[in-house]
Amino acid sequence: MMTSFAFIFGLFPLVIAHGAGATTRHAVGTPVFGGMIAASVFGIFLIPLLFVTAERLRRSDRDQK
Repeated sequence: MMTSFAFIFGLFPLVIAHGAGATTRHAVGTPVFGGMIAASVFGIFLIPLLFVTAERLRRSDRDQK
């Protein structure tokens, strides 16, 4: 998680770039920044949530039998 945050914060200057070459830096930084945020949210929140949900469904199915 800390590696993800360090990478995201490291990309932040590319997203807010100004000056010479800012268009290119912005064009490269924005999708990588957004993709890393999406991947982090997916990996940190959604995968564990799906695991917990699947475990609860499995346990409730086993308790009914």
